[in-house]
Amino acid sequence: MKTGYYSFFLFILIVFTLGCYYYYPFLSDDSLISLRYAQRFINGKGLTWNDGHPVEGYSNLLWILIISLLGKLGMNLILAARILGIACSIGTFAVISSYFKAKNIKKEYVFLAVFLLVTTPCFTVWAIGGLEQPLYIFLLTLTLTEVSKIVNDRSRTIYLLPLWLGLLAITRPDGFLFTILTTIFLLFVFRKNRKDLIKVTLVVLVPSLFLLGQLIFRYNFYGELVPNTALVKVKVTLHHALRGGFYVFKAFFGTLLLSSLGLCCLFYLVYKKKNLFGFYLLLNVAAWTAYVVTVGGDIFPAFRHYYVVLIIFVFAIIFGLNEMQFSFKTKSSKTGFIVILLLNPFIQLLIPDNQNAIDERWEFRGMKLGETLKTTFPKNTIIAVTAAGCIPYSSELPTIDMLGLNDYYTPRHPPKNFGSGMLAHELGDANYVLGRNPDVIIYHMGAVPRFNVGDQMKINPVFIDNYVEVLARQSNDEHILYFNKYGKNTGIIKTGNIIKIPAYLMSSVSDNECIFKDKKLLKLLKKDKIYVLSLKNPAAEQWEISQSSRNLFSPESKISYKNNEMMVTLIPNKEIFLETLELQRKY
Repeated sequence: MKTGYYSFFLFILIVFTLGCYYYYPFLSDDSLISLRYAQRFINGKGLTWNDGHPVEGYSNLLWILIISLLGKLGMNLILAARILGIACSIGTFAVISSYFKAKNIKKEYVFLAVFLLVTTPCFTVWAIGGLEQPLYIFLLTLTLTEVSKIVNDRSRTIYLLPLWLGLLAITRPDGFLFTILTTIFLLFVFRKNRKDLIKVTLVVLVPSLFLLGQLIFRYNFYGELVPNTALVKVKVTLHHALRGGFYVFKAFFGTLLLSSLGLCCLFYLVYKKKNLFGFYLLLNVAAWTAYVVTVGGDIFPAFRHYYVVLIIFVFAIIFGLNEMQFSFKTKSSKTGFIVILLLNPFIQLLIPDNQNAIDERWEFRGMKLGETLKTTFPKNTIIAVTAAGCIPYSSELPTIDMLGLNDYYTPRHPPKNFGSGMLAHELGDANYVLGRNPDVIIYHMGAVPRFNVGDQMKINPVFIDNYVEVLARQSNDEHILYFNKYGKNTGIIKTGNIIKIPAYLMSSVSDNECIFKDKKLLKLLKKDKIYVLSLKNPAAEQWEISQSSRNLFSPESKISYKNNEMMVTLIPNKEIFLETLELQRKY
């Protein structure tokens, strides 16, 4: 790099670092789904999320494989994801800077475009967010520069392009879209040159081999040709298309300075200059936007799926300004240049979708809860969750994904209204979940039943009869957890003449509060308050509070029976932390 480019690169690096620091420690819950796959892969359990029928609940194979390699070398997986994201992000603007420096394009054009990108939170949020977007965009940037070399620089070396496209194809399933678009474009460009047409076959052949390899692996390992993620998220309906259209609309105006300047420069390249590479950029923008609209947009902060459009606009701005021979020597142009540079960072602070990346910290509460569950209950305790990342990742417990992303049955039995609700949160079958008899059911980070599956649970007699709502406190956090009274690891234990009842199952009208303490979940029973628990019980069996526990409760404490139900009523005679209530058979 020339001296000017060195200074420019260093300044951009400083701005990028400050942006990452500002949004730190944002971490997407879905990134922890990927890390659970990496975690189990490192432990020799294959690319699986759970034991049993394996499903492909991820859509970022290459990302997981690289993180797994770093994890195998001893690196913490969350740290590995962040380092990889930051490295790919730095690589992106390094490739742009290096390429345009070699083309002798004015550094002011490059600086303006890259500065707008780096001060748009999509770039910094997802550098640390743990998902595959930085790798995806890095490979796309390499692809765009290779196509530019072929079209603008008349390069006859085409061999790196198929590699970048191949890696794109296995980074995300939609990555193969760029192979299709690039092939169509190059076939048009070289339609009169037979020698170059032969080279173009590599552009489609190599990525196709990458894709074929993944398809063969998917079919042999998962028994499917389509990933589970597609079954959960993709349903082409008017509702999803409208959501997707609104998502693109919000993303455009949420990144207005970069997007509007990029669109103007793209228009100039295509309409005014009939620039071939401009047509290629336009083809990619149109196809990707149509794809995002079709799948219904996205639910994550900072316009994650708009990242592709932003990087294309960066190329459009640089090439567009260069074609215009725009000058920054006049006073007005210098003023405009400075105003744009100063405005973008401050405008971005006002965008709600960017603010969400600062507000979203519940994943860390979830990881803390998962770690507590791991140390409190046996390792074969089955949990059912709607947040499939943080709690399963940190607990490492066998888990039922109630929303179906990492479950075989659920996406293959969708509800009738699938395609008309919240993206990726529409599936759920309460009967199926309860049929697997989970020990603990957790909605979000510990909340009341929610989403479609939660609405089903609220009216399900098995859930109503068998599960007890517990308000579990953990330091300054509290979680609403639903414990199975008859679960193997969280419910009552009957051995011969003794029944042991976890005290957290006991509750009063106004008190279902418990506390995680010393690797146990304890119930604080308050003096003279009435606590009850109903249990299924054969009428022939009679029980009483054991002698070891009897002195803790007043004489009014009792066990009563009605039909096949036993009602345990406790009235403590002093305030106590209780782990287990013991009953003994009456003779």
